[in-house]
Amino acid sequence: MEEFFAPQDELRIEIAMTAARLIAEEGLDYATARNQAVKALLGKQRVPRERLPSDQDIQDELRAYQALFQADSQPGELNELREVALQFMHGIQQFEPIVYGAAVNGTGSAHSDVHIIAFADDEKEVDYWLLNQNINFDACEDALLAGKSFPAVAFRWKQRWFQLGVASPVQRRGLLNRQAPDGTLFQTDTAGLTRLISQIEAP
Repeated sequence: MEEFFAPQDELRIEIAMTAARLIAEEGLDYATARNQAVKALLGKQRVPRERLPSDQDIQDELRAYQALFQADSQPGELNELREVALQFMHGIQQFEPIVYGAAVNGTGSAHSDVHIIAFADDEKEVDYWLLNQNINFDACEDALLAGKSFPAVAFRWKQRWFQLGVASPVQRRGLLNRQAPDGTLFQTDTAGLTRLISQIEAP
């Protein structure tokens, strides 16, 4: 039996909108939200990869959803997320951390995790630092940034989940301050995050 699909653009948009709602309301990551959106819309039908929305497609729909349904709450939740991320980054400053994801691109909410990359010659240096701070952590899926993967750990701090990846110091310059075509930052350092917070707090 031939499978039925909506027109390509329409299907991609519908999946992106459904995934965005799941991220906004349930705090799912992009990949999980995309998979659940496909299942909700199409059941067990398989969708060719080229017909799926990209992370950027989903992020665009997430911004639209937040502007429409969460305009009163999301900006404050974003600022709280950034404040917690900044506190942690100050603590781990010896590893010249950069932060990326929802805290930087402006889609952060009460559901969002904090994603940070620290830089050390040996990832155990970061592990020992966490242990010295009495922060219990577990190995988790690799951190993904700029098309590269980095070993990472997950832990809860200040009632937020963190994913902390570790990269070599020589990789830092290539990862820092990349921007989307619209000028949106992908990631930034402590000073950059401080500026983002200041922009929200400015009258």
